[in-house]
Amino acid sequence: MARLTGEIAKCFEESNRLQEQIKKNLGPSAMACEQMALQDVCELIVDCPHTSAKDEEVGYPLIRTPNVGRGRLILTDVHRVSQDVYERRVSRAVPWQGDLILAREAPVGNVAIVSPGIEVYLGQRTMLLRPDSSFVVPEYLNYYLNVPEQRDRMLRLANGATVSHINVADIRNMPVQLPFRREQSKVAELLSVLDDKIDLNNRLNDYLLAA
Repeated sequence: MARLTGEIAKCFEESNRLQEQIKKNLGPSAMACEQMALQDVCELIVDCPHTSAKDEEVGYPLIRTPNVGRGRLILTDVHRVSQDVYERRVSRAVPWQGDLILAREAPVGNVAIVSPGIEVYLGQRTMLLRPDSSFVVPEYLNYYLNVPEQRDRMLRLANGATVSHINVADIRNMPVQLPFRREQSKVAELLSVLDDKIDLNNRLNDYLLAA
């Protein structure tokens, strides 16, 4: 058991090291092409409904800001609503696979991708970004927006006397520089494999610690 735990820890450390090394190369200087505004590489940028919904404990996941992790949605203890509430609250846009959800507040700037097979809707203080697949690979844009350089940019855009938040217009106009789509695919594929490996290592480690 101790040997297995040590191997998992070693694998986790190596995966993290490789991931951070690659993510450092996702800044504007890496294989950069023409600078564009974020809205120019998205088919759709939609703000959330500005009202809250009561947690009904079963049904469709309501994505609030705590559910927007760095890269992936956190569905542990997520609030849920009925189909009727869901259908009323997706009138602006129905989030689908490959869409990105951005937290405008607490934590400012976290971005997570909508995975296959889940139906979610936007809670307060979130935004939906739908990447234009002719310009950008959704998985790549997800990683790109989560690198430290881009997160720092969003933090600088944030304002608010008590709680920092980002304005929708600032997100729309946020400059991005992306490599050619072929390069995006290569980087996104590699980072996705590393993310899956880290996720598996985390789950195995949690299991061993609980045993």
